[in-house]
Amino acid sequence: MDKHFYWGSQMGWGGWHGGHRARRGDISPLILQLLQEKPMHGYEIISRLEEKSHGMWRPSAGSVYPNLQMLEEQELVVGKEENGKKVYSLTDKGKDAAKAAEDKHKDHWEEKAKYARSFKELKSTIFEIMGILRQIAAEDSEDKIAKVKEILNETRDKLAKLSDQ
Repeated sequence: MDKHFYWGSQMGWGGWHGGHRARRGDISPLILQLLQEKPMHGYEIISRLEEKSHGMWRPSAGSVYPNLQMLEEQELVVGKEENGKKVYSLTDKGKDAAKAAEDKHKDHWEEKAKYARSFKELKSTIFEIMGILRQIAAEDSEDKIAKVKEILNETRDKLAKLSDQ
């Protein structure tokens, strides 16, 4: 398994550098930091987190909404219905918590930015290769599959050597 990422169950890249996903509780400080910008609804929070991670991470609604509920119960955020959506904003207590989170995690996004940009370039090439592999697999040719496996094994070995340099 590669030391940077693992292949997620939904055909996407999961986690950040280090090969692990954040636990649900780990995103509360990030949500608090985002809400310093302006009040947001859940989908907007999800989109902003994806944007801030340069497209490398898109948290699920199943992790964002329970965190928002927990933050509400802790009286750090308050949710109000606006135009049919629940919009969350920081309470005074939440503003203090957001500031503390910002101080503790101030370099979170900056540390990941260079890595994210580089990996995003490589990821598009990987998806192009996946398209070609699908075409070859659809042909159901044992000879072609054997050649592809040989090429991929050689490529894997070359990349492993390159990453060790």
